[in-house]
Amino acid sequence: MRSPKEPQSMLRDSHIRRALLQELKAVFPDEDNNLILQEFSCNAARIDVAVVNGALHGFEIKSDCDGLDRLSTQIAEYGRIFDFVTLVVGKKLLEPGRSDIPKWWGITLATGSDSGVALRRIRGPKENPAREAAALSRLLWKDEALRCLRRFGYRTVTSKNRADEVWEEASRLLDIDTLAEEARNTIKARGGSGFPKQPSRHGDLRSTESIALRSYWSSNLEWLLSQRSPNHPG
Repeated sequence: MRSPKEPQSMLRDSHIRRALLQELKAVFPDEDNNLILQEFSCNAARIDVAVVNGALHGFEIKSDCDGLDRLSTQIAEYGRIFDFVTLVVGKKLLEPGRSDIPKWWGITLATGSDSGVALRRIRGPKENPAREAAALSRLLWKDEALRCLRRFGYRTVTSKNRADEVWEEASRLLDIDTLAEEARNTIKARGGSGFPKQPSRHGDLRSTESIALRSYWSSNLEWLLSQRSPNHPG
């Protein structure tokens, strides 16, 4: 997928991002069932683009103008919550980036020419082997985590408890897959107007800060099955 003309010499974040978003719109055209987010906050880091549907897939952009100084922190934080992660990288950082990221990350190479920016898959992402319940629970707001616990019959905490206590109970009592699905569903339900960090009615800060690009998540079973394949495209 190519974006409108960009200079060949130096690929910037904005050049790569434009091409990536165009490609993601083409790959996930169902506007009723997919959500694509820019600047998706995940605790101590913020990923450039996230796709929310049957899985949570993050895309980290490293342009020719970037460095890799923050990558170690990003790897640790993204690994706590994402099902899949793809590094979208210019030629300058391809090899050092490849050596730094985990084997389960995918890699997409961005190259520029007079005709635009092209994205080429180097390797597809594999499923994250090490998501963390504590991090996934914090993608829920306090009241969402409480509702989830109630739905599964747990009443060990109430609205009088602090948010930290509610998240701790959710991560202790609910399994990883349940928390991941709950997080995806609640993020989807908030889609369309952006998620500025602000107090909820219980006084705790909302823990997911993102800008909604399009309100779209996937019910496409064929795509979901392909996400679970080691050969899934990045």
